[in-house]
Amino acid sequence: MKRIILVMAALCGVAAAQTCGVHTVVGTYVMSYIGWLTVMVPDTPPANYSGGIFGIASIDGAGKVTGTGAIGGMGPVTDYDVSGTITIKPDCTGAIQLTGKPKGSSGPATMTEVDRFVFLPDLGEFRLIVWDLGPGVYPAMLGTWKRIAPVPNYAEW
Repeated sequence: MKRIILVMAALCGVAAAQTCGVHTVVGTYVMSYIGWLTVMVPDTPPANYSGGIFGIASIDGAGKVTGTGAIGGMGPVTDYDVSGTITIKPDCTGAIQLTGKPKGSSGPATMTEVDRFVFLPDLGEFRLIVWDLGPGVYPAMLGTWKRIAPVPNYAEW
């Protein structure tokens, strides 16, 4: 009887341990961010902007991220195509590195972004902070990615 109790206790501990990986986050997500940006241009005062991002993104089994989103706050709302990669640690924290360009443009990526996150497996959600938007831009933006499908699907507007 004591052995059964010990085995059950060990199994409960294993079941309670949180282990994340790319396989945990595969799917399609609706993403939204809100916050502020400070833009520093040499020889000019800092400019502060409120802004938001809303879109859809997919993550495949190799950690590739693709999506499209509308970005507003520094002028007219602009649609962007984004792509990148995700890295996730067993404790469900990690980073998403993205590049993007205005939808329909043919040149190289004009935007870079690095987000740090915590993934909540029971909810299928990322809670993110925009950590880097490139030189001279200082973000204070929080975001949420909510899984809407367990498979990656390309979607756009």
